[in-house]
Amino acid sequence: MSTVRLQQLGFTSLETDIYLALLRHGEMTGYAVAKQVGKVVANVYKALESLHQKGAVLQLQQEQKRYAAVPWRQLLDHEQRKFSQTLSELATELENLPAPDAQEAVYQLKNPDQLLYDSRQLCREAQGLLLADLQPAAVPLLAEELITAAARGVEVRVKIYEPADLPGVQLTLRANGREVYGKTADVSLKLVADGNHFVIGLLSADLSRVIQAFKSRSALLNMSLFCGLTYELILTELKQSLAQNDLARSQQILADTAHLHPFSTENQVFHQFNQRYNAARQPHDNSAEAEQNTQQDNQPDQGEPR
Repeated sequence: MSTVRLQQLGFTSLETDIYLALLRHGEMTGYAVAKQVGKVVANVYKALESLHQKGAVLQLQQEQKRYAAVPWRQLLDHEQRKFSQTLSELATELENLPAPDAQEAVYQLKNPDQLLYDSRQLCREAQGLLLADLQPAAVPLLAEELITAAARGVEVRVKIYEPADLPGVQLTLRANGREVYGKTADVSLKLVADGNHFVIGLLSADLSRVIQAFKSRSALLNMSLFCGLTYELILTELKQSLAQNDLARSQQILADTAHLHPFSTENQVFHQFNQRYNAARQPHDNSAEAEQNTQQDNQPDQGEPR
């Protein structure tokens, strides 16, 4: 097993055999190492030099050059620091890459881990408004990120189907929620943030499989889902207050949620939508292109006599 792991660190098969031999038997000459591993002396000396460059072997300058393995804990610490530095430098370089123009793309998610990662990332990126509809099994999976978003000032509103403890999050509890979500064995989740990013998914009851899931930054689709969740949240609360003939509570609900309506209040969701499609709304001037095409059509075919 250690042989395979060392090779995963970038050691060749011969380097792995040599390092393990030095660990087991202590310092040796290059010739002794070659005898121990049963390889050609010249190849062993090349591998010892490579291991020295990698920081895995020490050269002991005595009357006869001898070699010793760097203690394995020291080697692993060195490799871990090197790997962490590589990841950090790579992250910096990748951040400087130009972002692809994928704003209107819709991505299908097939893996539960990817679905949960994207859902949590949506919560982390939310800046002003985050709406969600979460069935009970999905709540604990996203609880930490929802609470954290609310704590940093994001308005987080979540429709739930069973009581839950999410400090700072504005919860809308669906009446008879257990009966509603119990109609299927699926676990549903819907999230949209700032009219800029949505994730919607359906998981198997044991959360091991994605039945269907999508994510997108399309402003049109985000506007549609945001409006849908907004009216779901409002209607759920209104139905309960009106059923109790609580007119004052109903009026309060409408007042407290008025700012959520994108077009009537021109909130950040509206601005996100409006700005995204401003250029596309402008009429395209085809006159110059049409004139150029006409001139080309009037030119004689070069393959025919004038």
